[in-house]
Amino acid sequence: MARKGHKVKDVTGMQNIMFDLKPNRCEAEVFMSSDIDVTEFVKYIKKLKEKNKDVTFFHGFVHLMGKLVYQYPKLNRFVQNRTLFEHDDVSIAFVAKAEFNDASEEFMTCLSIGKDDTIMDVSKNLKARIDKMRDKNSTANTDGANNVVDKIGHIWRPIRSFLVGILKWVDRVFGLPGSIADENIYYSSLIVSNIGTFKVPGIYHNLANLGTSSALVTFGDIKEENGKYIMNLGATLDERIADGFYFCRALKAIEYLFAHPELLMEAASKHFEIPDNVHKKEKTSKK
Repeated sequence: MARKGHKVKDVTGMQNIMFDLKPNRCEAEVFMSSDIDVTEFVKYIKKLKEKNKDVTFFHGFVHLMGKLVYQYPKLNRFVQNRTLFEHDDVSIAFVAKAEFNDASEEFMTCLSIGKDDTIMDVSKNLKARIDKMRDKNSTANTDGANNVVDKIGHIWRPIRSFLVGILKWVDRVFGLPGSIADENIYYSSLIVSNIGTFKVPGIYHNLANLGTSSALVTFGDIKEENGKYIMNLGATLDERIADGFYFCRALKAIEYLFAHPELLMEAASKHFEIPDNVHKKEKTSKK
Protein backbone atom coordinates (compact mmCIF):
# COMPACT_ATOMS: atom_id res chain seq x y z
CA MET A 1 0.00 0.00 0.00
CA ALA A 2 1.27 3.45 -0.86
CA ARG A 3 3.04 5.26 1.98
CA LYS A 4 0.98 7.97 3.71
CA GLY A 5 -1.49 8.19 0.88
CA HIS A 6 -5.10 7.33 0.14
CA LYS A 7 -6.63 6.21 -3.13
CA VAL A 8 -8.35 8.91 -5.18
CA LYS A 9 -11.86 7.97 -6.27
CA ASP A 10 -12.71 10.70 -8.79
CA VAL A 11 -10.49 9.39 -11.58
CA THR A 12 -11.58 9.96 -15.17
CA GLY A 13 -11.41 7.37 -17.93
CA MET A 14 -8.85 9.52 -19.74
CA GLN A 15 -6.60 9.47 -16.68
CA ASN A 16 -6.81 5.68 -16.47
CA ILE A 17 -5.77 5.44 -20.11
CA MET A 18 -2.88 7.82 -19.40
CA PHE A 19 -1.74 5.51 -16.60
CA ASP A 20 -1.61 2.66 -19.13
CA LEU A 21 0.03 4.69 -21.91
CA LYS A 22 2.59 6.22 -19.54
CA PRO A 23 2.97 3.87 -16.57
CA ASN A 24 6.26 5.47 -15.48
CA ARG A 25 6.55 8.95 -13.97
CA CYS A 26 9.55 9.89 -16.11
CA GLU A 27 7.48 9.24 -19.24
CA ALA A 28 4.85 11.77 -18.15
CA GLU A 29 6.95 14.82 -17.37
CA VAL A 30 6.00 18.36 -18.31
CA PHE A 31 8.31 21.30 -17.69
CA MET A 32 7.36 24.89 -16.95
CA SER A 33 9.69 27.87 -16.60
CA SER A 34 8.98 31.45 -15.62
CA ASP A 35 10.82 34.66 -14.72
CA ILE A 36 9.12 35.85 -11.55
CA ASP A 37 9.18 39.28 -9.93
CA VAL A 38 10.26 38.57 -6.35
CA THR A 39 10.91 42.17 -5.34
CA GLU A 40 8.31 42.24 -2.56
CA PHE A 41 9.40 38.81 -1.36
CA VAL A 42 13.04 39.90 -1.09
CA LYS A 43 12.09 43.04 0.83
CA TYR A 44 9.81 41.09 3.17
CA ILE A 45 12.39 38.41 4.02
CA LYS A 46 15.00 41.10 4.69
CA LYS A 47 12.62 42.78 7.16
CA LEU A 48 11.93 39.46 8.90
CA LYS A 49 15.66 38.83 9.07
CA GLU A 50 16.15 42.08 10.99
CA LYS A 51 14.03 40.60 13.80
CA ASN A 52 15.13 36.99 13.38
CA LYS A 53 18.51 36.50 11.73
CA ASP A 54 17.83 32.79 11.13
CA VAL A 55 15.12 33.44 8.53
CA THR A 56 16.38 32.90 4.97
CA PHE A 57 15.06 33.10 1.43
CA PHE A 58 15.06 29.28 1.32
CA HIS A 59 12.78 29.13 4.36
CA GLY A 60 10.41 31.41 2.48
CA PHE A 61 10.62 29.20 -0.62
CA VAL A 62 9.76 26.07 1.38
CA HIS A 63 6.78 27.61 3.16
CA LEU A 64 5.52 29.17 -0.07
CA MET A 65 5.54 25.79 -1.81
CA GLY A 66 3.82 24.16 1.17
CA LYS A 67 1.12 26.82 1.04
CA LEU A 68 0.78 26.22 -2.70
CA VAL A 69 0.21 22.48 -2.23
CA TYR A 70 -2.51 23.14 0.37
CA GLN A 71 -4.16 25.57 -2.07
CA TYR A 72 -3.83 23.18 -5.03
CA PRO A 73 -4.22 19.68 -3.54
CA LYS A 74 -3.92 17.88 -6.88
CA LEU A 75 -0.22 18.74 -6.75
CA ASN A 76 -0.12 16.42 -3.74
CA ARG A 77 -1.19 13.44 -5.83
CA PHE A 78 0.90 10.65 -7.29
CA VAL A 79 0.50 7.60 -9.50
CA GLN A 80 1.73 4.27 -8.22
CA ASN A 81 1.13 0.92 -9.92
CA ARG A 82 -1.25 2.68 -12.38
CA THR A 83 -3.41 3.90 -9.50
CA LEU A 84 -3.94 7.52 -8.41
CA PHE A 85 -3.26 8.38 -4.76
CA GLU A 86 -3.07 11.55 -2.69
CA HIS A 87 -0.62 12.11 0.18
CA ASP A 88 -2.18 12.29 3.64
CA ASP A 89 0.15 15.14 4.62
CA VAL A 90 2.08 17.94 2.95
CA SER A 91 5.85 17.58 2.92
CA ILE A 92 8.59 19.49 1.14
CA ALA A 93 11.90 17.74 0.49
CA PHE A 94 15.40 18.82 -0.43
CA VAL A 95 19.01 17.71 -0.41
CA ALA A 96 21.47 19.47 1.89
CA LYS A 97 25.22 19.29 2.28
CA ALA A 98 26.77 18.47 5.65
CA GLU A 99 29.42 21.11 5.00
CA PHE A 100 29.85 23.88 2.43
CA ASN A 101 32.52 22.32 0.22
CA ASP A 102 32.66 20.15 -2.93
CA ALA A 103 33.76 17.01 -1.08
CA SER A 104 31.01 17.19 1.54
CA GLU A 105 28.43 14.43 1.67
CA GLU A 106 24.82 15.19 0.72
CA PHE A 107 21.83 14.16 2.83
CA MET A 108 18.18 13.83 1.94
CA THR A 109 15.51 15.26 4.21
CA CYS A 110 11.75 15.88 4.21
CA LEU A 111 9.93 18.52 6.22
CA SER A 112 6.24 18.13 7.02
CA ILE A 113 4.33 21.40 6.72
CA GLY A 114 1.57 21.52 9.32
CA LYS A 115 -1.77 23.11 8.51
CA ASP A 116 -1.18 25.90 11.03
CA ASP A 117 2.51 26.48 10.22
CA THR A 118 3.65 29.98 9.25
CA ILE A 119 6.99 30.92 7.75
CA MET A 120 8.35 31.37 11.28
CA ASP A 121 7.44 27.78 12.18
CA VAL A 122 8.98 26.49 8.97
CA SER A 123 12.13 28.55 9.57
CA LYS A 124 12.51 27.20 13.11
CA ASN A 125 11.91 23.58 12.05
CA LEU A 126 14.17 23.80 9.02
CA LYS A 127 17.05 25.31 10.98
CA ALA A 128 16.76 22.63 13.67
CA ARG A 129 16.67 19.89 11.02
CA ILE A 130 19.68 21.17 9.09
CA ASP A 131 21.71 21.90 12.23
CA LYS A 132 21.12 18.34 13.38
CA MET A 133 22.18 16.94 10.02
CA ARG A 134 25.39 18.97 10.08
CA ASP A 135 26.23 17.98 13.63
CA LYS A 136 28.98 15.39 13.27
CA ASN A 137 28.12 13.93 16.66
CA SER A 138 24.45 13.51 15.81
CA THR A 139 22.84 10.19 14.89
CA ALA A 140 20.63 11.95 12.32
CA ASN A 141 23.09 11.15 9.56
CA THR A 142 23.19 7.42 10.28
CA ASP A 143 19.47 6.67 10.34
CA GLY A 144 16.69 6.00 7.85
CA ALA A 145 16.92 6.52 4.11
CA ASN A 146 20.40 8.05 4.12
CA ASN A 147 21.87 5.05 5.94
CA VAL A 148 20.09 2.50 3.71
CA VAL A 149 21.13 4.25 0.51
CA ASP A 150 24.74 4.47 1.64
CA LYS A 151 24.95 0.79 2.61
CA ILE A 152 23.30 -0.52 -0.57
CA GLY A 153 25.45 1.80 -2.67
CA HIS A 154 28.66 0.09 -1.49
CA ILE A 155 27.53 -3.48 -2.25
CA TRP A 156 29.06 -5.44 -5.15
CA ARG A 157 27.32 -4.29 -8.36
CA PRO A 158 25.45 -7.51 -9.38
CA ILE A 159 24.00 -7.90 -5.88
CA ARG A 160 23.31 -4.16 -5.64
CA SER A 161 21.37 -4.20 -8.94
CA PHE A 162 19.35 -7.19 -7.72
CA LEU A 163 18.50 -5.52 -4.40
CA VAL A 164 17.58 -2.23 -6.08
CA GLY A 165 15.32 -4.17 -8.44
CA ILE A 166 13.53 -5.73 -5.46
CA LEU A 167 13.17 -2.34 -3.77
CA LYS A 168 11.69 -0.85 -6.95
CA TRP A 169 9.17 -3.71 -7.20
CA VAL A 170 8.15 -3.39 -3.54
CA ASP A 171 7.87 0.37 -3.99
CA ARG A 172 5.64 0.01 -7.05
CA VAL A 173 3.32 -2.60 -5.58
CA PHE A 174 3.24 -1.86 -1.85
CA GLY A 175 5.33 1.23 -1.11
CA LEU A 176 8.60 1.10 0.79
CA PRO A 177 8.48 0.83 4.61
CA GLY A 178 8.71 3.97 6.70
CA SER A 179 12.25 3.28 7.88
CA ILE A 180 13.46 3.70 4.29
CA ALA A 181 10.96 6.26 3.03
CA ASP A 182 10.70 8.71 5.95
CA GLU A 183 13.65 10.89 4.92
CA ASN A 184 13.60 9.90 1.25
CA ILE A 185 13.01 13.00 -0.87
CA TYR A 186 11.18 10.92 -3.47
CA TYR A 187 8.39 10.23 -0.98
CA SER A 188 7.50 13.87 -0.45
CA SER A 189 4.69 16.03 -1.80
CA LEU A 190 7.18 18.22 -3.65
CA ILE A 191 10.95 18.48 -4.01
CA VAL A 192 12.69 21.87 -4.06
CA SER A 193 16.21 22.83 -5.06
CA ASN A 194 17.70 26.25 -4.41
CA ILE A 195 20.28 26.29 -7.20
CA GLY A 196 20.35 30.08 -7.11
CA THR A 197 23.03 29.58 -4.47
CA PHE A 198 25.32 28.61 -7.36
CA LYS A 199 24.34 31.72 -9.39
CA VAL A 200 22.51 29.78 -12.10
CA PRO A 201 18.90 30.04 -13.36
CA GLY A 202 16.13 27.55 -12.61
CA ILE A 203 16.62 24.34 -14.57
CA TYR A 204 14.74 21.29 -15.80
CA HIS A 205 15.27 18.41 -13.40
CA ASN A 206 13.80 14.98 -14.03
CA LEU A 207 11.36 13.29 -11.68
CA ALA A 208 12.01 9.77 -10.39
CA ASN A 209 9.99 6.62 -10.97
CA LEU A 210 10.80 5.58 -7.41
CA GLY A 211 8.58 6.94 -4.66
CA THR A 212 5.56 9.23 -4.70
CA SER A 213 6.79 12.73 -5.52
CA SER A 214 5.15 14.17 -8.63
CA ALA A 215 6.62 17.69 -8.61
CA LEU A 216 10.09 19.21 -8.48
CA VAL A 217 10.76 22.96 -8.39
CA THR A 218 14.13 24.69 -8.85
CA PHE A 219 14.72 28.27 -7.71
CA GLY A 220 17.35 30.10 -9.73
CA ASP A 221 19.56 33.07 -9.03
CA ILE A 222 17.80 36.30 -7.98
CA LYS A 223 19.00 39.14 -10.20
CA GLU A 224 18.38 42.85 -9.87
CA GLU A 225 16.98 44.38 -13.06
CA ASN A 226 15.78 47.98 -13.37
CA GLY A 227 15.18 48.28 -9.65
CA LYS A 228 13.36 44.95 -9.40
CA TYR A 229 14.44 41.51 -8.28
CA ILE A 230 13.75 38.77 -10.84
CA MET A 231 14.11 35.04 -10.26
CA ASN A 232 13.87 32.26 -12.82
CA LEU A 233 11.87 29.26 -11.64
CA GLY A 234 11.71 25.81 -13.23
CA ALA A 235 9.05 23.21 -12.42
CA THR A 236 8.83 19.58 -13.56
CA LEU A 237 5.45 17.91 -13.05
CA ASP A 238 3.78 14.57 -13.67
CA GLU A 239 1.07 15.38 -16.22
CA ARG A 240 -1.05 12.43 -15.06
CA ILE A 241 -2.03 14.05 -11.75
CA ALA A 242 -3.80 17.11 -13.19
CA ASP A 243 -4.45 18.96 -16.45
CA GLY A 244 -2.43 21.79 -17.97
CA PHE A 245 -4.91 24.47 -16.92
CA TYR A 246 -4.51 23.41 -13.27
CA PHE A 247 -0.72 23.62 -13.55
CA CYS A 248 -0.90 27.08 -15.12
CA ARG A 249 -3.17 28.32 -12.33
CA ALA A 250 -0.74 26.96 -9.78
CA LEU A 251 2.12 28.82 -11.48
CA LYS A 252 0.11 32.05 -11.33
CA ALA A 253 -0.48 31.37 -7.63
CA ILE A 254 3.29 31.10 -7.10
CA GLU A 255 3.74 34.50 -8.75
CA TYR A 256 0.97 35.94 -6.58
CA LEU A 257 2.51 34.62 -3.37
CA PHE A 258 5.89 36.11 -4.24
CA ALA A 259 4.14 39.44 -4.88
CA HIS A 260 2.22 39.20 -1.57
CA PRO A 261 4.74 37.66 0.88
CA GLU A 262 2.68 38.82 3.88
CA LEU A 263 0.56 35.73 3.19
CA LEU A 264 3.49 33.63 4.41
CA MET A 265 2.74 34.79 7.95
CA GLU A 266 -0.63 33.06 7.70
CA ALA A 267 -1.27 29.37 8.31
CA ALA A 268 -0.06 27.18 5.45
CA SER A 269 -3.53 25.75 4.87
CA LYS A 270 -5.33 29.11 4.92
CA HIS A 271 -6.98 29.71 1.56
CA PHE A 272 -6.02 32.82 -0.36
CA GLU A 273 -7.92 34.44 -3.23
CA ILE A 274 -6.24 35.69 -6.40
CA PRO A 275 -8.32 38.66 -7.66
CA ASP A 276 -9.65 38.30 -11.21
CA ASN A 277 -8.35 41.75 -12.09
CA VAL A 278 -4.79 40.46 -11.62
CA HIS A 279 -5.23 38.14 -14.60
CA LYS A 280 -7.06 40.82 -16.59
CA LYS A 281 -4.17 43.25 -16.08
CA GLU A 282 -1.73 40.60 -17.23
CA LYS A 283 -3.71 39.97 -20.40
CA THR A 284 -3.96 43.70 -21.12
CA SER A 285 -0.23 44.27 -20.62
CA LYS A 286 0.60 41.56 -23.14
CA LYS A 287 -1.41 43.19 -25.95
